[in-house]
Amino acid sequence: MHVLTWFYGLGLASGWLPAAALGLGAVALAFLLLHRSRRWWLFCVLSALASGAAAMLAGWAVIHVWYWWPEDLPATVIVCVGFGLWGLVLGSATAVLGLGSLARRRPRPRDGRRHGSARTARAASPLKVLMAVAAAVVVVAVSAVQVNVYFGEYPTVGSLIHGDPALAQGIPHFLQKKDADRFRLLPVKDGWVPPKRMQAAGEFRQVSIPGKASGFHARPAVVYLPPAYFTPHAPVLPVVVLVTGQPGSPQNWLLSGHLGQTLDTYAKGHRGLAPVVVMPDANGSQEANTMCMNSALGRVDTYMAVDVPRWIADTLNVDTNHRHWAVAGFSYGGTCAMQMVTRHPDVYRTFAAISAEREPALTANRAVTVQRAFNGNTAAFNAVVPMTLMDRHSYPEIHGWFASGAQDAVYTHNAEVLDAAGRRAGMTLERTTFPGGHSWTMVTEALPSAFSFMGARLGLQ
Repeated sequence: MHVLTWFYGLGLASGWLPAAALGLGAVALAFLLLHRSRRWWLFCVLSALASGAAAMLAGWAVIHVWYWWPEDLPATVIVCVGFGLWGLVLGSATAVLGLGSLARRRPRPRDGRRHGSARTARAASPLKVLMAVAAAVVVVAVSAVQVNVYFGEYPTVGSLIHGDPALAQGIPHFLQKKDADRFRLLPVKDGWVPPKRMQAAGEFRQVSIPGKASGFHARPAVVYLPPAYFTPHAPVLPVVVLVTGQPGSPQNWLLSGHLGQTLDTYAKGHRGLAPVVVMPDANGSQEANTMCMNSALGRVDTYMAVDVPRWIADTLNVDTNHRHWAVAGFSYGGTCAMQMVTRHPDVYRTFAAISAEREPALTANRAVTVQRAFNGNTAAFNAVVPMTLMDRHSYPEIHGWFASGAQDAVYTHNAEVLDAAGRRAGMTLERTTFPGGHSWTMVTEALPSAFSFMGARLGLQ
């Protein structure tokens, strides 16, 4: 059991294992490169160039032809894919040459003498064929590990093997709203006296938030209830609505973002107080992209601004004063947070946007986005994006926080542009960076600061 615990806890996004994997990959690649002749070396050079070109072409095609995502893939990812392809080509070629040599070998004649050189025999070794296949698999696997190091999607071996954590289902009656009047003017920290005995950690629960007004069919949401929520005389707590990136699901916050550790640490430092955090699904499936808007793709703006807040207020024991509500997110979720505060400042007064896009997008081609979501009506699309709204309206009551990866030039520039537009619109804003790129590793570093910023606004500190 201890061995399994150790194994499942091994880091896949940081630590010694990715570094060791990189070393093993270098050894495997060296084995595939060390060969017999000038012709082989020429093949290695040409296949390297072809693999690099194929990786760049594939990276370009998924963005500009198939329109999977709105931003170009990072160069680090393209390089890793290129090395994986190269290792696959080298391993396949070595194995094919070895099998060909085995097929050409003649059986031993009756006089006992072997025909053919020792060099041919060595080339025909079945062991070498198997080693070539194994080396190719290692190079491909190591390339995949390095891609995961960049994005941080699977932080540990356990997260890769087990996937999403199993969560308790629903909100039992004794945890639902207790008072009809839960509107609080004063901060929740004022007058809060924690009981002598209180559970040390909060709880995550999986819930269904129906799209009664929007008609949107969302996947299950996740709710975090902090330790103070379970006390006999529980305070009505503020709310944070937290939206994940795309592709993704609400469980990404637990699996990749280490949200439980962040929130429990926050609660421990604030006498058991922390926000009730609701993580709704704003896309409907892993690969879907609704852009968090009302469009031909679904009425997700209504879902996020009407259905989700209504379910929260009707179900949970939370503060109904929307001055004590915040919305936050990463990437697509950060963009959604900006959309919520600019379109619905009466619902969400505070936001934290981590690596937000400058505007919602389906693809890198804006015309394709407008065509698919608004049937080509550019004016209708422009009218509801944050940059337009911040140019046309004033938001003096909105407080916000931008963060991005210090090595992520694209999203750092997005944050700069959004920050400048928000300040011109009267928002009170902060902006910062954290080490890393557009990755969950960076998000994990940013989350404590994000909740510290929101907590001060929500009356928790």
